[in-house]
Amino acid sequence: MSKEIKLLTQYSFDKLSSFYFIFSDATRLKIIYLLIKKDLCVNDISKIMGVSNSLISHQLNILKSRDIITFKRSGKNRIYSLTDTHIKEIFEIGIEHISEQDPKIRQDLINLDSNI
Repeated sequence: MSKEIKLLTQYSFDKLSSFYFIFSDATRLKIIYLLIKKDLCVNDISKIMGVSNSLISHQLNILKSRDIITFKRSGKNRIYSLTDTHIKEIFEIGIEHISEQDPKIRQDLINLDSNI
C-alpha cells in the first residue's frame, strides 16, 4: 500500500500563487533583472527601460507589497534593491530553463555576456 500524499494548506498555496504572480509581467521581470545587476532609483530604471516614472513606480509598489524589494533613502531618492538572493536565484533558474529550448534566448544571453 502506498503512503498517503498530503497537500500544503490552502493558505500556503495562495501565498505561493501570490508570490509567483510577480513573475507574470515582463515589466516587473525587467525591473527585477536590473535590480539583480545594481540598486537603482525610479529615474534610473525608467531611463534604462524607456518608460515613464509612474509605470515604474506602480510596478515597484507591487514588488514592494510582496516583499520582493526594499529601498533606502538617498537624499530625495529611494534606492531600490532586492530583499534577498532568492529572487535572483529564481530568475536565473527561470531564464536557464527557458533558454534550454529556445535558441533566441540562448543567443540573447550570449550577447549579454559578450557586452560585459
